[in-house]
Amino acid sequence: MRNLAIISIFGFFSGVVLRSFFVFNFEFTFLIFAVAFALGLIFWCGVDFGFILIQTAIFLVALGLGVLRYEIQDNTEYISEFKTKIGQNMEISGMVIEDPQKLDKFTRAVFRKDKIKILLTLPHYPEVNYGDNLTILGKLEEPENFSDFDWKNYLAKDDIYFEMFLPKIITKESGDGSGIKRFLFSVKHKFLDNLSRVLPEPHRSFLAGVTIGERTSLPDEIEEDFRNIGVIHLVVLSGYNISIVSENTIKILSYLPVAKTIRALIATAGVILFAIMTGGSATVVRAAIMGVLILWARETGKIYQALSALIFAAFLMALVNPKIIRFDASFQLSFLATAGLIFVSPRIEKYFSWFPNFWKLRENLISTLSTQIFVLPLLIYLGGNFSWRTIPANLLILSAMPVTMFFGFLTGLAGFASHYLSWVLAWPAYWLLAYELWVVKIFS
Repeated sequence: MRNLAIISIFGFFSGVVLRSFFVFNFEFTFLIFAVAFALGLIFWCGVDFGFILIQTAIFLVALGLGVLRYEIQDNTEYISEFKTKIGQNMEISGMVIEDPQKLDKFTRAVFRKDKIKILLTLPHYPEVNYGDNLTILGKLEEPENFSDFDWKNYLAKDDIYFEMFLPKIITKESGDGSGIKRFLFSVKHKFLDNLSRVLPEPHRSFLAGVTIGERTSLPDEIEEDFRNIGVIHLVVLSGYNISIVSENTIKILSYLPVAKTIRALIATAGVILFAIMTGGSATVVRAAIMGVLILWARETGKIYQALSALIFAAFLMALVNPKIIRFDASFQLSFLATAGLIFVSPRIEKYFSWFPNFWKLRENLISTLSTQIFVLPLLIYLGGNFSWRTIPANLLILSAMPVTMFFGFLTGLAGFASHYLSWVLAWPAYWLLAYELWVVKIFS
């Protein structure tokens, strides 16, 4: 049964990947299912090699389903009316459906009218927020690729096929959308405000990135330093950060005098809400799914298999949005990095038994080497580069990251109760951040 499940998932992934590169007509997909049906009939007749036939039939059915799922996601007939209006000024009413992203010079917001999504580039003021109903006037445009980045397909994976640059906001009404998401985003913004009151830049932006994935205000030159030495994953909310949040949530809840199932439910809800609050990127969702599986395995006494969890997480994400497999680099890098930890770490650990493990230096060295081995080919393909500085920089920064996140969360949360308490807790966070930024500066 396990083998059949693996064959099914592999077939589904194969269908999605195949369809992402080639366009098939309905007849081809029908042929796949017809061949699978024929093989099933032969198996039913009881031939000697029937088990091989049924495996092939299951693979082909899953392959066809993968092709169909991608075809459904890629259906763009509903945008045909709007395509005729590209290049024209138009007035349109709709809602902001995601938490706007504040960049250095402008704000990006995803705006939806019925099923049509438009990426708006807006000035910082007047502010727009999730759930705002807007009437805007602007020029409808089609996204264009950058010289080294497929921006058009990157947006298309989220069903965004249009852009508007600096449209005029005619009317704005707040308070629509999901009440839970509005509450979570307001908590996030208040948390960021608390950090801003007690920490200077770039420390505040760095801490906002490692705690809740908000890195938009990090100065360009510092972000470039992070990128050059291969530690940009520390600035965004990665699986490493989510795992720390998940682990500490479990530890805190273990002290509650309630049943294990109740603790697991509370922790699961916490991880899911945290993932929603931080924006729910592919990396965060993958880590959240695996974190939840770890949590339930521990609470129920089951054996946790990391590879099975990784494949299951990838399958769920591809089922919801199959385009991420080809067009979401963060998903690809996150998947490969986790696979590197699973396959490489246990095999090279014995060669580093001589390395000191205080402050988890040995553990961080092994994890850094393991992930780099797997992600390096993709990084080079995406136009990145590998530097020897990546390993020592990761080693020195990762060792301090759990403590940094701990004091960072305490600083932001304390700000809800007392500015002075937040200010006191900010000092250890500040010095840890200063040390990490110093490491980045030295190796850049």
